[in-house]
Amino acid sequence: MTQPTRRVCDLVDRRDQYSCVRCGRSVYEVLSFSRHHRRMRSHPWPGLHEASNLILLCGSGATECHGWVHEHPREAYANGWLVSGFNDHPDQVPILTARHGWILLDDNGTWTPAKEKK
Repeated sequence: MTQPTRRVCDLVDRRDQYSCVRCGRSVYEVLSFSRHHRRMRSHPWPGLHEASNLILLCGSGATECHGWVHEHPREAYANGWLVSGFNDHPDQVPILTARHGWILLDDNGTWTPAKEKK
């Protein structure tokens, strides 16, 4: 299975300020962290490993915030931590972050403020 490039990983890590998007804890304070695919890897498409589809979460797919996202899909979709497999544009799905509130991510490793989802 392919992986994001080192360049994309660096963009995501800097953009997310080396912190979990959901809880805000530094990746240096936790036992593990991961780059989570908002549109899951099980729904492949050309933009799978782009920065707009990746966020830092503490834990693994089964622990801490990363585990929580997978255990609570309804809330995770509502907060933009998961994106539907039918959506080819995660850059257009607002995401709730611990540090910045609601934002939109782009593939350049930056973000812009977004309106809160209702």
